[in-house]
Amino acid sequence: MTPSLQAFIAIFVVGALLRSLGLLDKSHAERLASLVFSVSLPATILVSLDRVVLSPAAWLLPLAACLITLPMAACSWQLTRLIGLPRATTGGFILATSCINSVYFAFPVILGTFGEEGLARAILFDLGQTSLTLTVLYALAVWYGTECDSPRSLAIRFLSSPPLWALAGILTLKFLALHLPSWTQELLVPVHLTTTPLASLVLGLSINLANIYRTARLAILGVTIRMAGGVLLGWLAAISLDLTGVDRAVVVLVAGMPSAVTAVIFASDTGLDEDLVASVVALSICLGVGILPWLPQIAGWLME
Repeated sequence: MTPSLQAFIAIFVVGALLRSLGLLDKSHAERLASLVFSVSLPATILVSLDRVVLSPAAWLLPLAACLITLPMAACSWQLTRLIGLPRATTGGFILATSCINSVYFAFPVILGTFGEEGLARAILFDLGQTSLTLTVLYALAVWYGTECDSPRSLAIRFLSSPPLWALAGILTLKFLALHLPSWTQELLVPVHLTTTPLASLVLGLSINLANIYRTARLAILGVTIRMAGGVLLGWLAAISLDLTGVDRAVVVLVAGMPSAVTAVIFASDTGLDEDLVASVVALSICLGVGILPWLPQIAGWLME
């Protein structure tokens, strides 16, 4: 396991201990998450994509995200019908299994495994994933929920997103065959380097044992669908799009990543079963961290 992944695990454990001891709580995690989302993640997007030459096939990565997220949501919906879950729980289950934890898990893990070449591909994959999360998945949350923001508030939240502006800006520069000025890179690189440690700490602080215990059975099913089902759909998407090498490895690995913290935020906004969603997120994160020591071997196998 690379030193960067070892550091990722260590910071995650420290965060979980701080939460369990009551030294830090959910409010601290939310503030750190806001800092990562608004400051360090945009810097990571700008720095990572600026250094990568985008091939004509780059659009396949956002398409792969669509071939994973939409079938996942459909399969989860069908499963909830078979089980006969209440409406709010149904929405929460679909949301938790369909949202991929890109920002706070996939990005630092892919960066530690493949370097910035892999991270750039993960960001392109997330372009498709995030678009679906903020449209299709949020619409499902509103449909099954009891509370929601107004359409105007949702549009403002989406259009004012710093990562969205960073992504739009760097893609515009790439389209014009331009690069970030050297002085901008010098300012952004130190901020970019804080993304992994801060994201690791946010993940650790998100662990809540009480919620996990109350919803354990359904949460375990959700984790299985999210991660094992994600790997299967990722592999099928890679085959369908004829992806090879780093592209294939990134798509399959990111498809099997834990559930996103965004799912908890959406569940809270729309009145879904927030405890279930939080439990799926926490358990999937713990499982994801447990798999990390074997990730380099898995990545090497996928690239063959």
